[in-house]
Amino acid sequence: MSYNLKGKTALITGATSGIGRAILIALADEGCNVIIHHLKKSPEIEKLKREIEKKGQKVWSFSADLTNEKKVSSMFRKIKRGVKRLDILVNNVGNYLKIDLEKLTTKQWHEILGSNLHSTFYCTYYAMPLLRAGGGGRIINIGYASTGQIVAKPKILPYQISKTGILLLTKAYALNEAKNNVLVNMISPGVMENSIHKPTKEIPLGRTGKLKELAEVVIQTIKSSYITGTHIEFAGGFNL
Repeated sequence: MSYNLKGKTALITGATSGIGRAILIALADEGCNVIIHHLKKSPEIEKLKREIEKKGQKVWSFSADLTNEKKVSSMFRKIKRGVKRLDILVNNVGNYLKIDLEKLTTKQWHEILGSNLHSTFYCTYYAMPLLRAGGGGRIINIGYASTGQIVAKPKILPYQISKTGILLLTKAYALNEAKNNVLVNMISPGVMENSIHKPTKEIPLGRTGKLKELAEVVIQTIKSSYITGTHIEFAGGFNL
């Protein structure tokens, strides 16, 4: 049986641009009410709200530094009071760093693990009571192509470690929350149309991924009632 998205409420972290924005719009198109998470206020937020409202869906926005547990806890308290429910969580927030290993600082190490792994755990931890209270729900964690491959990549070490950690977190929560009908999956994009570097010659399918295509994969995974603990690569064969 397909999971009906109409009338559900979804929180997308880092929803004002790129992958997060594409998923936000796709969910609204499916009839979801949406919660926009952002770090800083910008004109884009009000523009997004108007766009969602024109589709006939409810929309809220909350600001929080997701590397700060207290700020995450506060955001979810506000969601519980103001929105009153949560059915879907998309953990999209996460910084990327490519640097020679000998130049990597301890500050950068903590920043990358904080923005990727810790933020995903905090949001999952504080979202879970709301998801359970609604009779179940869906969590999608965003990775990167080749997440989980145990191949040393010194220039992106903290990023690689953080995303591999999210994969383990995905599987653990999927196993633990199946009894509560909370399905947890990971989707890992490769080189996208908005990526800074576009090494298309290294992609077997010969092109970058489109944000709309990725959002469609997210939607289909959320709709499934029998997919959980799965890692889906959306990468055109990149990094196989």
